[in-house]
Amino acid sequence: MRPSRHAAPPDDVLALNTAGPRCVPESLSEAVLPDERPAVVLFLKAGCGCSEDFARMFTALEPEFAARASCLAVIEAAESDAGPFLAATGLTTPRLVQADGSLAAAWGVTKAGCMALVRPDGTVEAVWPGLSRQGCRDVAGRLGDPQLLSAESLALLPGAATAGCPLHSASLTSPPGASP
Repeated sequence: MRPSRHAAPPDDVLALNTAGPRCVPESLSEAVLPDERPAVVLFLKAGCGCSEDFARMFTALEPEFAARASCLAVIEAAESDAGPFLAATGLTTPRLVQADGSLAAAWGVTKAGCMALVRPDGTVEAVWPGLSRQGCRDVAGRLGDPQLLSAESLALLPGAATAGCPLHSASLTSPPGASP
């Protein structure tokens, strides 16, 4: 079965980044920001073929991002579904499993593959509507090193912002103008 990856509509980046200030909830602060560095957060969904691809890509990128930031995969899944997802993907990135999609909903994220950069103070600096080479280059630049990611790692990523399956948060809340 072919994963259901889709180009992220250009309007999504604007909708995700004009929603007002977003912060890490106090209850998740330690998970999202385990040290005094920024965090790169990727939203995934168990049972989604595209998320399996995204998880593999993020596992390849994480060692390079780790030079400047911590990384976290937020997986929308019931606890019973998280294990099979991790086994299928080999995801080694630190992760947070949430059945309710509450962090995604709080940040206006409605699709798997969305990525966020969080400042050390817990403020969300930017959200990308899908995984892409340019989005990851932008993250690297915002982390202060535009050359942080190798050409080999970037070659694993889609050229255009690519998102996956809708998250549970899509039914909870959507930023104005965003496509679920």
